[in-house]
Amino acid sequence: MMSLEIIKGFILLSIIFITLERLLALHPQKIFRAGLKTDITYFLTGHIIGKNASKIIVFVTLLYLGNHVNLFWQNAVISQPIICQFIEAVIIADTGYYFAHRLLHTVPWLWQFHAVHHSIETMDWLGTVRVHPFDQIFTKIFQLTPLIVLGFNNETLAIYTLYSAAIAFFIHANIRLKLGRLKWVIASPEFHHWHHSQIPRTYHKNLAAQIPLLDLLFGTLYMPTGKKPEKYGIIDPVPPDYFRQFLYPFTRLNLMKNTSPSSQNSKGFSCYGSVYMIALAYLMVFGVVTSVIISELFYHVDLPTYITSFNTKQVTVNDLQEGKIKPVIFIDVRSREEYAEDRIGKSSLVPFVDFQGSLGVQEVKRIIKSNMKQNQPTPTIVLYCQKGPRSIKAYQKLKNTGFKFVVLSGGITAWRKVIPLEKDDQILTPILY
Repeated sequence: MMSLEIIKGFILLSIIFITLERLLALHPQKIFRAGLKTDITYFLTGHIIGKNASKIIVFVTLLYLGNHVNLFWQNAVISQPIICQFIEAVIIADTGYYFAHRLLHTVPWLWQFHAVHHSIETMDWLGTVRVHPFDQIFTKIFQLTPLIVLGFNNETLAIYTLYSAAIAFFIHANIRLKLGRLKWVIASPEFHHWHHSQIPRTYHKNLAAQIPLLDLLFGTLYMPTGKKPEKYGIIDPVPPDYFRQFLYPFTRLNLMKNTSPSSQNSKGFSCYGSVYMIALAYLMVFGVVTSVIISELFYHVDLPTYITSFNTKQVTVNDLQEGKIKPVIFIDVRSREEYAEDRIGKSSLVPFVDFQGSLGVQEVKRIIKSNMKQNQPTPTIVLYCQKGPRSIKAYQKLKNTGFKFVVLSGGITAWRKVIPLEKDDQILTPILY
C-alpha cells in the first residue's frame, strides 16, 4: 500500500513549487507537460529506494566499519553545536557528490545510467526525481559514507537530508530567481539549469548539487550573466516511460557506444587534468572502504547472517552511554573461555552453542524471569558477542519469545574501544535493570 507520508509530501511539494513556478516562471510551460506520469512514478519509487538505500548505507557502514573509525575524530565532530555540524556535513557530502557526479559524466558506462536524468527536456521541480536507481544509490554512497564514518549525530543527518532534498527540488524548478552573492554558497536554478543545457560547452559544468564554490574551485563553473539556457536534454533519445528508462542503461551498455558528454566534447574533458586525479583518489578511498566491508563480510560474517542482520534491532555503545535505552539486561553469547577473559559488567552468560538447540532460548527466558520485578519497567535485553555475528544469530532465535531484544553493534570489541574495564560500573549503574 502506498505510504500516506509519500502522498502528503507530493501534495505539499506540488502546492509550493507549482505556485512558485506560476509566479516566477523562467520559461512559459504547462503544468501537465510531457513525461509528467513518468516523473510521478519516479517520485513514488525514488522515495522508497532513497529511504531504504540510506538505511542500508548507514547500517552497513556502522556494522562493518565500526571497528575501523577514529574515535577522536568522531568525538570532535559530535561535540560541536548542530549548526557547525550541519555546515560541515553540507561541505563534506557535496564534495563527495561532486566527485561522484564527475565520474557519472566522464566514465562512459556510468553515463548510461546518468543519461536518464539528463533526458529531461522540460525543467521543473518534479524533474528532480528522474534518476535511475543505480545513479541514486551511487551518489548517496559518496554523500553519506563520510558523514557516518566521521560520526555526525542523527539530528545533523536528519537536518542535512531535509536540506538536501529541498535544494534538489529548488535547483530544478522552473523559477526565475537570483540569489545575489549567496549564489556562490547556495545552488540555485540560475546555476543548475546550465548543467542540463544542450549546449556542448556546458556538458562538464556546474556539477555540485549545493555549493557552487566547488565548481569555481575545480574550474567547472559556468554561470554567464544575463543569459539563460533555452533548450534542455541530450541528443541521444531515451525512452519516455519508467520501465524502459530503467532498462535503458543495460541495453546501452551492450552497445558500448562512446556517448558520454566527455566524448561529445573532448576539449571539455581535458579541463579535468589534476582535478580528475582528486576524483580518482576519492574513488580509491571509497575502494578501500569497500574492500574492508567485503573482507569483513566474507571473513567475519557468513552470508545468511549478513542477510538476517537487516532484520535485527541494534544498539550502539553511544546509545547506551547516553541512556537512550534503559533499563537493560546484558547477556553474553560468547564461549565460556571468552567470558572468563573479559565481559561487560556482570553480564549473564549463555554460550552461543546452546542456541543450536532449545537450551539457549530456555536459559535466556529463565534469566529474564528471575530478574523481573513487579512495578518495574520492562527491560530490554542487550545481546553481545565479540563483534556481532553470533549475537545476531541468537537474536533471530529469541525475537519471537515475547521479550524485547537488541544486539550491541560491534559487540564487546566496540564497547572496549570506548569504555575501559574500570569504567564499566560507572556506565552501567544508571541503565541496568
